Amino acid sequence: MQARLITLEGIDGVGKTTHGELLVAYLAGRGLPVSTYREPGATPLGEELRQLLKRGLARSAAAELLLFATARAELVDMYVRPDLERGTWVVLDRFTESTLAYQGALGQIPEDVLRAVCTAAAGGLTPDLTLWLDIEPQAAVGRRFPLEQVLNGAAVGNPDRSAPDAIEQRSLAYFTRVRDRYVQFERETRGRIVRIDAEGSIEETQVLIRWVVDEKLKQWSSGGEYV
Repeated sequence: MQARLITLEGIDGVGKTTHGELLVAYLAGRGLPVSTYREPGATPLGEELRQLLKRGLARSAAAELLLFATARAELVDMYVRPDLERGTWVVLDRFTESTLAYQGALGQIPEDVLRAVCTAAAGGLTPDLTLWLDIEPQAAVGRRFPLEQVLNGAAVGNPDRSAPDAIEQRSLAYFTRVRDRYVQFERETRGRIVRIDAEGSIEETQVLIRWVVDEKLKQWSSGGEYV
């Protein structure tokens, strides 16, 4: 079976990292060679840019967009495309839809420019399946920063940060606009983006993810296209 690119999307706090790791283990258990990467990051340049973005050093929407695009272009060139070409499946924690949702929600960059930059950064790659983990923005805030974590000045269980980063500190209204854009993308993509209700437990959400993935595996193994 041809190697496939699967991406996980959603606003901060939906559990993409956890579910990405579980999905990788599930695919490996099915006997598929699989690698996983996060955005921005994974490459030396990407990790440096990740820290700049988390600190909010990009002071304009255009600068922020181009930093994300640079990290993605490097990741695609160094790892994603070579993995796919050698027959390794790839699971990505964020990809093009994240940029379209997050930078688009700022409302400062024309949509055609935003999409052109995203296409260039992805090197023309489009995911075979995007799992959009969806919860209400208010609930996502509570998941990211429970009261005791805020009071202690640390995000328990996430060594990648000790406090909310620059993007995570944006308003609830902003994250509502981000979610609204994911809703729009799901409607536009004819089955490539699949909404996963992530309001339940990890186990409940994994059941939904694996059902969707199993259905896609059946389609792909039989040469079928998107439903």
